Amino acid sequence: MKQTTHTTHSLTFRSVVKSDLSEILRFPLNEIELFYFSPSVHFPLTIEQLETQLSTRHESTVMLENNQVVGFANFYNVKNYQIAFIGNVIIKPEKRRQGLGKKLILMMIARGFKELQLKEIHLSCFQENTVALLFYKQLGFKTYAEETRLNAENQAMSLLHLKIKKTDSR
Repeated sequence: MKQTTHTTHSLTFRSVVKSDLSEILRFPLNEIELFYFSPSVHFPLTIEQLETQLSTRHESTVMLENNQVVGFANFYNVKNYQIAFIGNVIIKPEKRRQGLGKKLILMMIARGFKELQLKEIHLSCFQENTVALLFYKQLGFKTYAEETRLNAENQAMSLLHLKIKKTDSR
C-alpha cells in the first residue's frame, strides 16, 4: 500500500493503517449511520466487516487532527482510472458539523483528479440522508441516476447517484 500524506491547515490526510480500524469502528453511532456508511454491513461494525470493505476499495484515507483519526473515506469502482466513486465517508461523531466533512471530500476530489487523473468522481447518497445530499450538491455534485435499495427492515430507500466532472470542480 502506497503511503501518501497530505496536510491542509491543522489536518493531515494519509493512507489508512490497520491500527486506525478500531477507531473507525466507533464512528457509526447506530444502524442508520452504518447503513449510510455501507449498506452491505451490519450493526455493530466489526474489524472483519471493515477489512472486507477495504479489500475492495482504493486509496482508503484517514483524516487526522492532532494525530487522532477524525474522518475516513475511500474510492471504489475505479474504472480504467477515468471514473471512481467516493465511498465509506464518515466523520467522528464529536467532530461533525465543524467543516471537516467538506475538507475530507474536497481532498478526495483533488486527489482523484490530480493524482489518479480521473475525469469524473461519483458518489451515492440515500435521499433520506438530506444533510449529506444537500452538502454534496453544494460542492457541485449533480444527480444522474436513482435506484431503490432495501434497508435492514426491508424498507425501500431511494439511493441517488451523483457525479462531478473534472471541469466542474472548484
